[in-house]
Amino acid sequence: LRAGSSATEARLTADQLVGANLSGHDSHGVGMVPRYVKSWLANELQLNRHVAELSRSGSLLTLDGQRGMGPVMAFEAMELAIAMAREHGICAMGLRNSHHIGRIGQWAEQAVAAGLVSVHFVNAVSRPIVAPFGGRRGRFVTNPFAVGIPVPGREPLLLDFATSAIAMGKVRVAHNKGVAVAAGALIDATGAPTQDPGVM
Repeated sequence: LRAGSSATEARLTADQLVGANLSGHDSHGVGMVPRYVKSWLANELQLNRHVAELSRSGSLLTLDGQRGMGPVMAFEAMELAIAMAREHGICAMGLRNSHHIGRIGQWAEQAVAAGLVSVHFVNAVSRPIVAPFGGRRGRFVTNPFAVGIPVPGREPLLLDFATSAIAMGKVRVAHNKGVAVAAGALIDATGAPTQDPGVM
């Protein structure tokens, strides 16, 4: 609100960040606020934007986030995708040019709450820091994956994970806490195994 976000944008962002902490994902919680502020000050993150529809064809939908606040862009994108899935039985939606959309599992949960199955593939935008199995240099980014499946009469099936041995956010949390990461999760600049999160 102090930066100029609308009440809705502030609420959706706060809900996403606090919800991530409460679900055990501190890497995507309120600790992201400094990153968001830095992006806003650098004119990368744009406040009070809404998703723009680029194309719609049957069950296919392409949206642009206009560098807007990620939790808002993802929420709006999911609302549109849910409506299209109800209309067509399926929706393949692509969202581009959005700021950090937070914990991907939340968007699977949004679909599950609407009674729908949801599968998410995310292409994180950063320099390649993930080494292939057995490799010594980063070649990939830690592209997250999530799926939500409602199960009648029971808790839904929810998966939400990075495709690397450890997510960068988890490394940041370990570094800030001053603790080591699990063995086999990191390599240093020379390709040697390390448990020191400071190498990142």
